[in-house]
Amino acid sequence: MTRIYADSSVWDKRFELEGDLDWGGLWTDPVIGLLRDAGARRLLDLGCGTGSDVARLATAGFAVTGLDFSESAIETAQAKGIPEAEFVQADMANGLPFSSDSFDAVLSNVALHMFDDSTTARIVADVRRILRPDSFFVFHVNSREDRALRSTRKKVTQELGSNLIEEEDGQTVHFFSEEELKVLFADWKTLDLEHLEIGHRETGEPFKRVWRGIAKG
Repeated sequence: MTRIYADSSVWDKRFELEGDLDWGGLWTDPVIGLLRDAGARRLLDLGCGTGSDVARLATAGFAVTGLDFSESAIETAQAKGIPEAEFVQADMANGLPFSSDSFDAVLSNVALHMFDDSTTARIVADVRRILRPDSFFVFHVNSREDRALRSTRKKVTQELGSNLIEEEDGQTVHFFSEEELKVLFADWKTLDLEHLEIGHRETGEPFKRVWRGIAKG
């Protein structure tokens, strides 16, 4: 099977160059109440990077596992010594290394939009497998409306498919429409979608546009 997404070395290089990438509580703060109300205890952060969101979730009282493709990111995350947290270095597109019904919720914050359609569908199906019944998958992915914004910062070197691109640093990025996400989660019990525009931290100008999805398995 041909792999159409960035190798782990691309991410190692990015983390080594850019350091401890952190969005603050942007992705986690709005959903902590939902997770508490649902009685969630054990969480998976899928594409956890250097563990900043894992730290926030652990501080909020959850037991958290962080998974990332980048060995460099995982080493940085482990060095933080976060209580109630563990980290796994693995390729999410190659099968999640967890048994069925392992987690009360899975979160994936701006990490699921790196793949072609078939790979994304496999990952989503695998997330459902490792979730306990009636648990939540909370995700943030680039929207179609983000592409023009991103092109002002990142040079596109190759079109890999419908709204799937490769950038000059080797990163692959997929931009999702609302309809695509509805199809992707068609066999889940519920899917709530919200479109968000994120402002630049310093200027307030539009910086990123994403979908926040909350799917119930």
